[in-house]
Amino acid sequence: MYLCDIHSHTKLSPDSEAELLDNARAAVAAGLQEFCVTDHCDLLGLDGLPVTSFQWPAAKAQYHAVKAQMEGQLILRLGLELGSAPYDPAVARDILAQGGEELDFVLGSIHNWIGMEGGRDLAFSNYRDDLALSRRAVESTLDHTWTLVTQCPDCYDSLAHIVYPLRYIHRDGVELSIADYEDRVRAIFTEVAKTDHAMEVNVCRGNDLDSWPPLLAWFRECGGSLVTVGADAHRPEDVAKGIPAALDMLKAAGFRHVTTYERRKPVLHKL
Repeated sequence: MYLCDIHSHTKLSPDSEAELLDNARAAVAAGLQEFCVTDHCDLLGLDGLPVTSFQWPAAKAQYHAVKAQMEGQLILRLGLELGSAPYDPAVARDILAQGGEELDFVLGSIHNWIGMEGGRDLAFSNYRDDLALSRRAVESTLDHTWTLVTQCPDCYDSLAHIVYPLRYIHRDGVELSIADYEDRVRAIFTEVAKTDHAMEVNVCRGNDLDSWPPLLAWFRECGGSLVTVGADAHRPEDVAKGIPAALDMLKAAGFRHVTTYERRKPVLHKL
Protein backbone atom coordinates (compact mmCIF):
# COMPACT_ATOMS: atom_id res chain seq x y z
CA MET A 1 0.00 0.00 0.00
CA TYR A 2 1.35 3.40 -1.00
CA LEU A 3 1.49 5.67 2.07
CA CYS A 4 0.98 9.31 1.14
CA ASP A 5 -0.42 12.43 2.75
CA ILE A 6 -0.97 15.34 0.37
CA HIS A 7 -2.73 17.92 2.53
CA SER A 8 -0.62 19.72 5.14
CA HIS A 9 0.23 23.19 6.41
CA THR A 10 3.22 25.16 7.67
CA LYS A 11 3.89 28.58 9.17
CA LEU A 12 2.98 30.09 5.80
CA SER A 13 -0.66 29.29 6.60
CA PRO A 14 -2.42 31.71 8.98
CA ASP A 15 -3.49 28.87 11.28
CA SER A 16 -0.16 27.01 11.59
CA GLU A 17 3.25 27.59 13.14
CA ALA A 18 4.84 24.39 11.82
CA GLU A 19 8.20 24.25 10.07
CA LEU A 20 8.15 22.26 6.84
CA LEU A 21 11.30 20.41 7.88
CA ASP A 22 9.60 19.21 11.07
CA ASN A 23 6.56 18.09 9.08
CA ALA A 24 8.74 16.24 6.59
CA ARG A 25 10.65 14.48 9.36
CA ALA A 26 7.32 13.48 10.91
CA ALA A 27 6.25 12.11 7.53
CA VAL A 28 9.35 9.93 7.35
CA ALA A 29 8.82 8.75 10.93
CA ALA A 30 5.24 7.78 10.03
CA GLY A 31 6.46 5.69 7.11
CA LEU A 32 5.11 7.91 4.35
CA GLN A 33 6.54 7.52 0.88
CA GLU A 34 5.15 10.82 -0.41
CA PHE A 35 4.18 14.07 1.29
CA CYS A 36 2.85 17.35 -0.07
CA VAL A 37 2.75 20.78 1.56
CA THR A 38 -0.45 22.66 0.69
CA ASP A 39 -0.40 25.97 2.53
CA HIS A 40 -3.53 28.07 2.59
CA CYS A 41 -4.23 30.70 -0.01
CA ASP A 42 -7.84 31.73 0.58
CA LEU A 43 -9.09 34.57 -1.59
CA LEU A 44 -11.11 35.58 1.46
CA GLY A 45 -9.12 35.64 4.68
CA LEU A 46 -10.24 34.28 8.02
CA ASP A 47 -11.86 37.67 8.67
CA GLY A 48 -13.50 37.84 5.26
CA LEU A 49 -11.16 40.44 3.77
CA PRO A 50 -10.04 39.85 0.16
CA VAL A 51 -6.63 38.31 -0.51
CA THR A 52 -4.92 38.87 -3.84
CA SER A 53 -1.51 37.18 -3.51
CA PHE A 54 0.40 34.23 -2.06
CA GLN A 55 3.89 34.06 -0.55
CA TRP A 56 5.40 32.13 -3.44
CA PRO A 57 9.05 33.13 -2.84
CA ALA A 58 8.88 31.94 0.78
CA ALA A 59 6.93 28.80 -0.15
CA LYS A 60 9.38 27.83 -2.86
CA ALA A 61 12.40 28.61 -0.71
CA GLN A 62 11.30 26.37 2.16
CA TYR A 63 10.23 23.64 -0.26
CA HIS A 64 13.57 23.49 -2.07
CA ALA A 65 15.56 23.62 1.15
CA VAL A 66 13.62 20.78 2.75
CA LYS A 67 13.44 18.73 -0.43
CA ALA A 68 17.23 18.72 -0.56
CA GLN A 69 17.45 17.56 3.05
CA MET A 70 14.88 14.79 2.49
CA GLU A 71 16.58 13.43 -0.64
CA GLY A 72 16.37 9.64 -0.61
CA GLN A 73 14.03 9.57 2.39
CA LEU A 74 10.78 11.08 1.11
CA ILE A 75 9.15 12.30 -2.07
CA LEU A 76 8.22 15.89 -1.24
CA ARG A 77 5.78 17.85 -3.41
CA LEU A 78 4.84 21.52 -3.55
CA GLY A 79 1.11 22.16 -3.45
CA LEU A 80 -1.41 24.85 -2.58
CA GLU A 81 -4.79 24.84 -0.92
CA LEU A 82 -6.60 27.46 -2.96
CA GLY A 83 -9.74 28.61 -1.18
CA SER A 84 -12.75 30.49 -2.59
CA ALA A 85 -11.57 30.55 -6.20
CA PRO A 86 -15.13 31.39 -7.37
CA TYR A 87 -14.93 34.66 -5.41
CA ASP A 88 -12.40 36.01 -7.94
CA PRO A 89 -11.38 33.51 -10.63
CA ALA A 90 -9.01 35.97 -12.31
CA VAL A 91 -7.00 36.42 -9.11
CA ALA A 92 -7.06 32.67 -8.51
CA ARG A 93 -5.64 31.98 -11.96
CA ASP A 94 -2.97 34.65 -11.55
CA ILE A 95 -1.83 33.14 -8.23
CA LEU A 96 -1.66 29.67 -9.76
CA ALA A 97 0.32 30.96 -12.75
CA GLN A 98 2.91 32.34 -10.35
CA GLY A 99 3.39 28.84 -8.97
CA GLY A 100 4.96 27.91 -12.29
CA GLU A 101 6.24 24.46 -13.17
CA GLU A 102 7.25 23.84 -9.56
CA LEU A 103 3.60 23.63 -8.49
CA ASP A 104 2.59 19.98 -8.24
CA PHE A 105 -0.87 20.00 -6.74
CA VAL A 106 -3.87 22.26 -6.04
CA LEU A 107 -6.61 21.50 -3.54
CA GLY A 108 -9.83 23.37 -4.23
CA SER A 109 -11.51 24.49 -1.01
CA ILE A 110 -14.48 26.51 0.13
CA HIS A 111 -13.75 27.70 3.68
CA ASN A 112 -15.71 30.95 3.70
CA TRP A 113 -19.16 32.40 3.46
CA ILE A 114 -19.03 34.01 0.01
CA GLY A 115 -21.33 37.01 -0.34
CA MET A 116 -22.88 36.65 3.13
CA GLU A 117 -22.01 36.63 6.85
CA GLY A 118 -19.18 39.10 6.19
CA GLY A 119 -17.26 36.58 4.11
CA ARG A 120 -15.74 35.07 7.26
CA ASP A 121 -14.43 31.55 7.57
CA LEU A 122 -17.31 29.17 8.28
CA ALA A 123 -15.49 28.07 11.44
CA PHE A 124 -16.20 31.42 13.12
CA SER A 125 -19.98 31.19 12.97
CA ASN A 126 -22.02 30.05 15.97
CA TYR A 127 -24.39 27.32 14.79
CA ARG A 128 -25.63 26.26 18.22
CA ASP A 129 -29.44 25.89 18.24
CA ASP A 130 -29.57 27.44 14.76
CA LEU A 131 -30.58 24.85 12.20
CA ALA A 132 -31.42 27.54 9.63
CA LEU A 133 -27.90 29.00 9.76
CA SER A 134 -26.44 25.51 9.62
CA ARG A 135 -28.42 24.71 6.51
CA ARG A 136 -27.36 27.98 4.89
CA ALA A 137 -23.72 27.11 5.59
CA VAL A 138 -23.98 23.77 3.83
CA GLU A 139 -26.05 25.17 0.97
CA SER A 140 -23.67 28.09 0.43
CA THR A 141 -20.71 25.73 0.39
CA LEU A 142 -22.38 23.46 -2.15
CA ASP A 143 -23.42 26.44 -4.30
CA HIS A 144 -19.88 27.73 -4.56
CA THR A 145 -18.43 24.24 -4.92
CA TRP A 146 -20.69 23.80 -7.94
CA THR A 147 -19.34 27.06 -9.37
CA LEU A 148 -15.78 25.85 -8.74
CA VAL A 149 -16.19 22.54 -10.54
CA THR A 150 -18.24 23.90 -13.45
CA GLN A 151 -16.70 27.33 -14.08
CA CYS A 152 -13.20 27.12 -12.59
CA PRO A 153 -12.01 23.55 -13.26
CA ASP A 154 -8.49 24.83 -13.94
CA CYS A 155 -8.34 26.18 -10.36
CA TYR A 156 -8.17 22.80 -8.63
CA ASP A 157 -6.90 19.24 -9.03
CA SER A 158 -8.67 17.60 -6.09
CA LEU A 159 -11.88 18.78 -4.46
CA ALA A 160 -11.06 19.31 -0.80
CA HIS A 161 -13.18 18.27 2.21
CA ILE A 162 -16.70 18.77 0.86
CA VAL A 163 -17.92 18.22 4.45
CA TYR A 164 -16.00 21.26 5.77
CA PRO A 165 -18.97 23.23 7.22
CA LEU A 166 -20.23 20.12 8.99
CA ARG A 167 -17.07 20.09 11.12
CA TYR A 168 -18.28 23.24 12.87
CA ILE A 169 -21.98 22.55 12.70
CA HIS A 170 -21.38 19.29 14.58
CA ARG A 171 -18.95 21.06 16.90
CA ASP A 172 -21.85 23.26 17.99
CA GLY A 173 -24.17 20.33 18.58
CA VAL A 174 -26.43 20.67 15.53
CA GLU A 175 -27.53 17.43 13.89
CA LEU A 176 -27.24 17.76 10.13
CA SER A 177 -26.01 15.22 7.60
CA ILE A 178 -24.47 15.49 4.15
CA ALA A 179 -26.96 12.75 3.23
CA ASP A 180 -29.65 15.45 3.34
CA TYR A 181 -27.96 16.92 0.25
CA GLU A 182 -27.21 13.70 -1.63
CA ASP A 183 -28.60 14.84 -4.99
CA ARG A 184 -26.55 18.04 -4.96
CA VAL A 185 -23.39 16.25 -3.87
CA ARG A 186 -23.84 13.60 -6.55
CA ALA A 187 -24.20 16.33 -9.19
CA ILE A 188 -20.92 17.86 -8.01
CA PHE A 189 -19.21 14.46 -7.98
CA THR A 190 -20.44 13.71 -11.50
CA GLU A 191 -18.87 16.96 -12.72
CA VAL A 192 -15.62 16.21 -10.86
CA ALA A 193 -15.46 12.74 -12.39
CA LYS A 194 -16.26 13.70 -15.97
CA THR A 195 -13.59 16.43 -15.96
CA ASP A 196 -10.95 13.96 -14.65
CA HIS A 197 -10.49 15.66 -11.31
CA ALA A 198 -10.06 13.98 -7.93
CA MET A 199 -12.01 13.97 -4.68
CA GLU A 200 -10.14 14.34 -1.42
CA VAL A 201 -10.70 12.09 1.56
CA ASN A 202 -9.75 14.50 4.33
CA VAL A 203 -9.56 12.67 7.65
CA CYS A 204 -8.98 15.87 9.65
CA ARG A 205 -6.00 14.60 11.66
CA GLY A 206 -7.71 11.28 12.22
CA ASN A 207 -10.81 12.93 13.69
CA ASP A 208 -13.15 12.39 10.74
CA LEU A 209 -13.21 8.86 9.41
CA ASP A 210 -16.96 8.23 9.56
CA SER A 211 -17.96 10.81 6.91
CA TRP A 212 -16.16 9.18 4.04
CA PRO A 213 -17.48 5.66 3.28
CA PRO A 214 -20.85 6.90 1.93
CA LEU A 215 -19.18 9.73 0.01
CA LEU A 216 -16.70 7.31 -1.56
CA ALA A 217 -19.62 5.11 -2.63
CA TRP A 218 -21.40 8.08 -4.22
CA PHE A 219 -18.24 9.27 -5.95
CA ARG A 220 -17.58 5.84 -7.44
CA GLU A 221 -21.21 5.52 -8.57
CA CYS A 222 -20.87 8.95 -10.23
CA GLY A 223 -17.91 7.70 -12.26
CA GLY A 224 -15.12 8.97 -10.02
CA SER A 225 -11.82 7.12 -9.99
CA LEU A 226 -9.25 9.63 -8.71
CA VAL A 227 -9.05 10.02 -4.93
CA THR A 228 -6.45 11.83 -2.84
CA VAL A 229 -5.93 11.47 0.90
CA GLY A 230 -4.88 14.10 3.42
CA ALA A 231 -4.57 14.40 7.18
CA ASP A 232 -4.84 18.21 7.01
CA ALA A 233 -2.05 18.48 9.59
CA HIS A 234 -1.16 21.89 10.98
CA ARG A 235 1.40 20.44 13.42
CA PRO A 236 4.12 17.82 12.89
CA GLU A 237 2.49 15.47 15.38
CA ASP A 238 -0.64 15.29 13.20
CA VAL A 239 1.11 14.37 9.94
CA ALA A 240 -0.29 11.10 8.50
CA LYS A 241 -2.87 10.67 11.28
CA GLY A 242 -5.73 8.60 9.89
CA ILE A 243 -4.05 7.98 6.53
CA PRO A 244 -3.79 4.16 6.80
CA ALA A 245 -7.50 4.04 7.68
CA ALA A 246 -8.30 6.30 4.71
CA LEU A 247 -6.45 3.97 2.35
CA ASP A 248 -8.30 0.99 3.79
CA MET A 249 -11.57 2.82 3.16
CA LEU A 250 -10.63 3.45 -0.47
CA LYS A 251 -9.91 -0.22 -0.98
CA ALA A 252 -13.13 -1.29 0.75
CA ALA A 253 -15.10 1.10 -1.48
CA GLY A 254 -13.74 -0.58 -4.60
CA PHE A 255 -11.02 1.87 -5.61
CA ARG A 256 -7.85 0.29 -6.93
CA HIS A 257 -5.52 3.28 -6.62
CA VAL A 258 -4.73 6.31 -4.50
CA THR A 259 -3.78 9.43 -6.45
CA THR A 260 -0.95 11.90 -5.98
CA TYR A 261 0.09 14.73 -8.31
CA GLU A 262 3.28 15.81 -10.03
CA ARG A 263 3.25 19.08 -11.97
CA ARG A 264 -0.54 18.99 -11.70
CA LYS A 265 -0.82 15.63 -13.42
CA PRO A 266 -2.34 12.65 -11.58
CA VAL A 267 -0.10 9.73 -10.64
CA LEU A 268 -1.82 6.47 -9.67
CA HIS A 269 -0.47 4.18 -6.97
CA LYS A 270 -1.88 0.70 -6.41
CA LEU A 271 -3.60 0.20 -3.07
